[in-house]
Amino acid sequence: MPRASVLALWRFFLVILVFIAFTPLYWILLKVNQSLGFRFGRFYLSMWRKCIGHQLIIKGELSKIKPTLFVSNHSSYVDILILGTFVPARFVAKQEVAKWPIMGWLATRQGTIYIDRNRNAIAEGTDKLLEYLNKGENLILFPEGTTSDGCRVLPFGSSFFDIAMKNNVVVQPITVTYAGWNGLPMPRILRKMCGWFSPDVDLLSHLWRIAQWGTVQVIVELHPLFKPTAFASRKELAQASFQVVQEGLIGAFAQPLCEQKSSV
Repeated sequence: MPRASVLALWRFFLVILVFIAFTPLYWILLKVNQSLGFRFGRFYLSMWRKCIGHQLIIKGELSKIKPTLFVSNHSSYVDILILGTFVPARFVAKQEVAKWPIMGWLATRQGTIYIDRNRNAIAEGTDKLLEYLNKGENLILFPEGTTSDGCRVLPFGSSFFDIAMKNNVVVQPITVTYAGWNGLPMPRILRKMCGWFSPDVDLLSHLWRIAQWGTVQVIVELHPLFKPTAFASRKELAQASFQVVQEGLIGAFAQPLCEQKSSV
């Protein structure tokens, strides 16, 4: 059996082991104290991330203001494991995510807010998100509305930036870049393989493929905060966020990977 397949089998074994070892405690904590359960959930997600061989390089400072709207580019379900590791916030996702094997279960347990992205339901979704912001809860939004191939950032939809404008909620753009493979710059073809954007590849097949790789270095750049009062409209705020996230993706390869510090 090829070494890559042996590595994937080992990683799947570790994922199952983590599931068996930590899920009962996770479930109990969520029932007894939801806030404590969510904090444990971030540790739980980090264990799954490490099991599949993804290492984080975090640049910048995470917003300490509550509530904060975090907005990030999106290329794979692995983004949930990446950001869920250290960002204390609820994800905002399309309803289909709840049906994903494994990841849908994890996302739901961590309090993901599911919304319908159809044009006719946007107003209802906005009201729903405002309820959580009014309670002081942080949110993580993927404004592209879908996954990209990891080599570019798709235009940001502006509709849900309205929640920041209406309630004067600070926005922190985040760039997630799958930048390294075993400590070396990741070739473009592998970056595209990291992304889960093709309907022809099911989630488990994609997970099996990336589990066969060595260690993947993921650069997460936390950009300076945007204050909604500095923008005339939600479209301007969305465009500014898109611009800085796109620059982060390009800039992730400007500095040699070996010079960037790994944090978790």
